[in-house]
Amino acid sequence: MKSFIDKTVKPFLVIAGLCTCTAGIYGFMPKFAVENISKMPFDKNYSMFVQHWGLMVLLAGIFMIIVAFKAAWRPPILFFVMLEKACFVFLFLTYDCQPFAVRFEGASIMDGIIAVYLLLYFRGLQKT
Repeated sequence: MKSFIDKTVKPFLVIAGLCTCTAGIYGFMPKFAVENISKMPFDKNYSMFVQHWGLMVLLAGIFMIIVAFKAAWRPPILFFVMLEKACFVFLFLTYDCQPFAVRFEGASIMDGIIAVYLLLYFRGLQKT
């Protein structure tokens, strides 16, 4: 497994980072993103929260791309990213019985794949 991770970590981090960066649209165009991507009604009272979330996830994606090439920075950044992604999956599973949860299924699947890959990455580090 370690060999697989070693061979794929750079392209995985770049692709996963780019996918993660797409949430930045919530930071710059919250009304558009909520209504057209999440397919939910937009409430301007939550604009600041939606924008903050979008920008934080954008930054996580940018840092994933950076650490694809700066291996020394990987452990703390990828540990944070793994926890953030796992928390999103946990929230999705917690709210799965709610009708709005289906709108987050794709993001939850993507985050779950990234979290599992990063868990395998950290397991590989322990064996060296």
